[in-house]
Amino acid sequence: MMWTLTSAQSFTARVNRTNVSVDENFQLIFECSGDGERFSPPPLDEFMLLSGPNKSSNMQWVNGNFSSSVSYSFILRPKDVGEFVIGPASIKVDDKVLETDPIKMTVSQGRQRSSTPQQSVRPGQSQTQARQTEEAPDDVSSNVFLKLFVTDKDVYVGEQLLATYKLYLSVNVVDYDFSNLVFNGFYSEDLKIDVSKGVATEVINGRQFQVHTLKQTLLTPQKSGKIEIPALESEMVIQVRDGRRPRSLFDQVFGNYRNARISLKSNTESINVRALPTADQPSDFTGAVGEFSLKATVDHDEVGTNEAVNVNVQIEGKGNLDLISPPKVEFPTDFESYDPKVKNNVSTSASGSRGSKGYEYVVIPRYAGEYEIGPVTFSFFNPATESYIRLKADPIQLTVNATGDEEGGVAYVAPKKEDVQIIGKDIRFIHTESPDLRRKESRCFGSLLFYMLCILPFMAMGAAINGFSFYRAQHSDSTSVKSRRARGMAKKHLAEAKKRLSGDDGAFYEAISSALFGYIADKLAIPRSDLNRERIEDELRSRGVSDALQQELKKALDECEMVRFAPGVVRGKQEMLDASVKIIEALEDEL
Repeated sequence: MMWTLTSAQSFTARVNRTNVSVDENFQLIFECSGDGERFSPPPLDEFMLLSGPNKSSNMQWVNGNFSSSVSYSFILRPKDVGEFVIGPASIKVDDKVLETDPIKMTVSQGRQRSSTPQQSVRPGQSQTQARQTEEAPDDVSSNVFLKLFVTDKDVYVGEQLLATYKLYLSVNVVDYDFSNLVFNGFYSEDLKIDVSKGVATEVINGRQFQVHTLKQTLLTPQKSGKIEIPALESEMVIQVRDGRRPRSLFDQVFGNYRNARISLKSNTESINVRALPTADQPSDFTGAVGEFSLKATVDHDEVGTNEAVNVNVQIEGKGNLDLISPPKVEFPTDFESYDPKVKNNVSTSASGSRGSKGYEYVVIPRYAGEYEIGPVTFSFFNPATESYIRLKADPIQLTVNATGDEEGGVAYVAPKKEDVQIIGKDIRFIHTESPDLRRKESRCFGSLLFYMLCILPFMAMGAAINGFSFYRAQHSDSTSVKSRRARGMAKKHLAEAKKRLSGDDGAFYEAISSALFGYIADKLAIPRSDLNRERIEDELRSRGVSDALQQELKKALDECEMVRFAPGVVRGKQEMLDASVKIIEALEDEL
């Protein structure tokens, strides 16, 4: 399956409405397609900040296309009437700073209720029907009212509670609408109302009422102190009995009714939110409240160098799962690690949030050996026992085998010993005849050649000593040797990658990665155990390597790692090979 990466980047701002009154709230949202950082909101001095900034991220694969986005939302209320402009916000995406367009807001005076009944025509309503809709009499409030219920009024910070708004009525409702709620000081999540359960009945003071659940919200307090849950307001049109004279026989038999408009408002509830105790609070506590379990696993317990390993940490249980932070995992220094991918499997109901939250870390060991990851710890506060609990997963044992390229050199094999061959005969016959011996006059003794031959051994010995000293000086420093040979070793790996152009993608990009990492390690004299992205960036920056070349190197290394998980997203093989050759040549020139 082939994947494609959506790279279009945009940063926009929007509001749910541009015309509001001074007593109305509105929502301001900033959305960025892609991964952004250093978000800077505009000045909002003309508005009251009720909530925000609330950050949310989204990543998805749709029909082979990968996309990600991040958004920041605010709940605001105007301070005064007039025309206002919300200025641009900014965010950094890669090396660019994006800004939003300004938004014009019109703020009018709040709605005033008239002392006389007001009549309005609703969609699909005639003028006659509108005239029949009047303000309800005061005593109708005993026949229809709103009520707020909470599951607990004394909780800890992070402990969830449920707010339920119910409508009680003993009259017929023609139409209704209710206001939006802002829960200041709470992280809120609305629950879906199950209409299949029908309408409940309840007897109050001897009268039977129909009970409709209008809204249920799961609340998680974010600060300590007294926090008020707001009232729900509603505008309704109900049917009330008309005491005027019946106008027809039908009215005499079945009663004379008219439509009346009524405004309802529920009660409020004050919640006492207690701060979490500081005594005996674990050092790794990050705000988890509830009851949880912890598990840490690895997909392979034996891998080779430069091979990716997935370390999975899963937290399961009941509580504020959406708000907990990932536990800290200590990886060996020989490992290169990436930010975890979060997997949520959380369901929310009237009893609270329940499920699991997984963190998948991708790590790449760069050096062979026996390693231990962890142990992973996670702490939470249990409101039932009012105590902290610290969980500890067993350490993960990982064996990393050498693949032959982590040293950046060549494995040498000692040559085989050849059998000694005896040339000629091992026994020769003795000559018995008398030899013919004569003295031969030597012309070499005392000549120039004689003295030159006498001096030659001493000259050869001096030259050998000087040559050995020079060789030892050049090769005694293994770091400088590796630095001089870095380009040659990289060429060997690139030659291996060239052979795999028509073969397996993983093997090709593995050879490219080995060439780049091996060249950097040898050229910059970085030990394999300390080789990571941050060290490489610091060394290149300190040696004055250009930003453009650093970005090209970073892009190539990222694509070599990405091909393990999303083949087809990176450049083609030939293009990657050419780019790697240029990167090494450019680094050779600048270093």
